[in-house]
Amino acid sequence: MQYAIITDQICEDLERALQIAKAHHYSHVELHNVFGKSIEECSLAEVEHIRTLLQTYHLEVSCIASTVFFLCPLYEGDQVSLFNDSFYAIEGDINTHLRYLENACRIAKRLNCPRVRIFPFRFPDNRKPPFGVQEDMNAILRAVRLALRIAKEYDITLVLENCPYSRLPKGMMTIQIIKAFQDPHLRLLWDPANSFRAVKENVPKDYLLFSLMDELRYIYPQIGHIHIKDYHYDPTQQKPFVHKELFDGDIPYDQILTYLHNRGYDKVLSLEAEVPFQETISSMDKLKDTLENIT
Repeated sequence: MQYAIITDQICEDLERALQIAKAHHYSHVELHNVFGKSIEECSLAEVEHIRTLLQTYHLEVSCIASTVFFLCPLYEGDQVSLFNDSFYAIEGDINTHLRYLENACRIAKRLNCPRVRIFPFRFPDNRKPPFGVQEDMNAILRAVRLALRIAKEYDITLVLENCPYSRLPKGMMTIQIIKAFQDPHLRLLWDPANSFRAVKENVPKDYLLFSLMDELRYIYPQIGHIHIKDYHYDPTQQKPFVHKELFDGDIPYDQILTYLHNRGYDKVLSLEAEVPFQETISSMDKLKDTLENIT
């Protein structure tokens, strides 16, 4: 298995982040927040600067972590907003997001990166769940079909992330979009911690019956990329899902990584630690050591 770090998890200054990644013996990085914006907003000159930095530090890009279809109303009248001001994201309607997707694909080609992340649409502020019903699925399918046309033109793989702030928070839900197309240019970006922390009220009851390992066994053939982070669930807290250093939370990563190893998973796991700097550095080292010694 290959491993990567999302650069803004260690430093908002891209060059400093690359220096740290290299010092900790990482060969791959993932790009989202760069130069105070989301990667798909970058100009040609900025992309050339990124390319020069990557060459300087001998690093490859595992994924262009765009925010296409995140802050994008799925229906007219939907109101969507950011959950965290430090998470840079584009806004606008579907056509606007598709234009940004085309730029993201151009960036990926220039940086020799095979995949671009997209989202299954932020759940709206002004309507109540549950989401993931058939009407939503059909609307998401229509949008993803348009995105796939662009990806195929550039020969880029789109990876659709299960996100707890989206209409399809669990991998078991998001995979339905992937399976509907059966297209090699569309794969799942699985984040097991996102599935773990999906708000139950936002999830149809049928999808609450599966463990993370059940989910992994079901979705494995369609996985194109993985994000990892860790949570501990503490019901006494106002926000009960508490970010933890990797392997210190409730996610069964020993089982997950062993399963991936036994299945011959040869793609990338990107660390998205979402913890303070020193804990992120510790998580980087633990991930590297674990993957290099897994048997």
